[in-house]
Amino acid sequence: MLLRIFFSFFATGGFAVIFKTPKKSIFFAALTGAIGWTLYELVNLKFGYESAIIISSLSIGLLSYFFSYILNTNVHPFIAAGIIPLVPGAPAFFTFQSFIEGNLDTASRYAYETFVGAFGIVIGIAISTAFTNLWERKKLLD
Repeated sequence: MLLRIFFSFFATGGFAVIFKTPKKSIFFAALTGAIGWTLYELVNLKFGYESAIIISSLSIGLLSYFFSYILNTNVHPFIAAGIIPLVPGAPAFFTFQSFIEGNLDTASRYAYETFVGAFGIVIGIAISTAFTNLWERKKLLD
């Protein structure tokens, strides 16, 4: 598990460079992905895949807003790079591979995992965005 967390940090950092994240933000973007993956690993052990995807993408969204506030920069490079470790690319590939091979039971299992992963990411990011919008609105009213 520690090796996967280590590699998620560097993979996220690599995508942050590809996405042209400012140099001062690359470490924090990589940290966002590593923390999100760590939460995914821990929650997945206890509660399962569905909860792990939602909670880890929610944490990535909140951390992205936090780091963008601290560094006074845009939130999008943090979210885009931080979510990379959670993207269900392998299950999507195996879904199509199983369909091509005619193995429909395996294909449906992988398709379920792909759709749950994709929608879990959307739900987590949407909740974190809604939460931070409410926070900003409350700060403006105070």
